[in-house]
Amino acid sequence: MVKDTGKTLHPVAFKSVNTPETVDVEESPTSLPMALKGKRKQVIVSIDDRWRIDDEWWRVEPLSRMYFAIMLASGQKLVVFKNLIDNRWYRQSY
Repeated sequence: MVKDTGKTLHPVAFKSVNTPETVDVEESPTSLPMALKGKRKQVIVSIDDRWRIDDEWWRVEPLSRMYFAIMLASGQKLVVFKNLIDNRWYRQSY
């Protein structure tokens, strides 16, 4: 059993889970992700799924994203998305 420290948790003590991280993506001429660029290039061997989300159109910053469930040559699976408003790429864990 975990010992009660007696400390009160504050909202700043919580951390978001699976927060998107910016990533540099090499794109095909049709805007499909081909590789992740970084310290070393990681080739994308398959796109297993893709979907688009357009939401919160009434807000100052609406959502418009194209998501891809990908597999890298290493066997790692990731979800990457392109923010269609600012044209930047992000990654999330699968």
